[in-house]
Amino acid sequence: MSTPLSDHYKGFEIKVQALRRARERDDPEDGPRHFDIVVTISRSSSGESGRTEMFGVPDQEPFESPIDATRAGIDYARDIIDHKIEGQSVDEL
Repeated sequence: MSTPLSDHYKGFEIKVQALRRARERDDPEDGPRHFDIVVTISRSSSGESGRTEMFGVPDQEPFESPIDATRAGIDYARDIIDHKIEGQSVDEL
């Protein structure tokens, strides 16, 4: 399992894990791939372990690389923090 990428945004710590799905038989060997992307958001605090919330990123079009999939996860987490995703919130953290 890969190590999640970390980022900080507006007082929250964001961790993203982009897990590449297996290639379908018909897919080209070097073509874009689908990823399952999970983001974990917690309050940034020094030395304290607080509550953490985990969110799955809705299915996306295939990505050219894991880096692109990870960027999509960071963008999704920031949208949750900014209250742009209906039904998702970090207000309780």
